[in-house]
Amino acid sequence: MTLGFIRSQNSGNLMTIDQQQRSSKASLFAKHVFMYYVVGGIGVLVNLGILYTLKEYVGLWYLASSAIAIYVSMTTNFILNKSWTFKDTMVKQSTLFMYVKFIGISIIGMLIQLGFNYLFVNNLQMYYLVAAFISIVIASGVNFVLNRKITFGIRL
Repeated sequence: MTLGFIRSQNSGNLMTIDQQQRSSKASLFAKHVFMYYVVGGIGVLVNLGILYTLKEYVGLWYLASSAIAIYVSMTTNFILNKSWTFKDTMVKQSTLFMYVKFIGISIIGMLIQLGFNYLFVNNLQMYYLVAAFISIVIASGVNFVLNRKITFGIRL
């Protein structure tokens, strides 16, 4: 049990140290979610841009184009998450080791994304770019939780 009290920054009310710590953790989590999804938004643009270019201008099959686009966007996302989203809170470790973990976890997301992409295009006759976008949204939640904890070592 904590005996200390501190003033809340927002309301001036007294809070226990435990309450303040929980509030800080929730705030950090919300900040990470926001930043992760900003990075993810950039990754979506990279992903869809490469997918469209490879499919429409190079003539590759949409799933092959999608796999290449996913890999490039995974690398972009890793760099941005390491240097921005989690830079002040991540566990110190080798960048290569972190990248390997990030790619391993992202492959899970890629398989989820490709599976839904295939389902939406082939079974539901959905336009491939719309299918890719929806598949990205589905896979991104899994990637956030796993990468935050495993790759970047954020404890919450």
